[in-house]
Amino acid sequence: MIPLFPEASIYFTPFIITLSIIAIIYINIACLAQLDMKKIIAYSSIGHTNIIVLGLFSADLNGIIGSVYFKISHG
Repeated sequence: MIPLFPEASIYFTPFIITLSIIAIIYINIACLAQLDMKKIIAYSSIGHTNIIVLGLFSADLNGIIGSVYFKISHG
């Protein structure tokens, strides 16, 4: 959606970055409390997805390229 709505992406970047950081912290704490391996993998996957979002909204070429590589390696 970033190429489709570049002005909205720029406008909502601080909000999305804040939500991603909060979600990373919350998911990591929730992941530490789990005992089931499937839940641990699922929670860490959500954390990785938030790191990808941070890279995409970093407005830096290295961040965008890094998040694309992270998407590929995560899959």
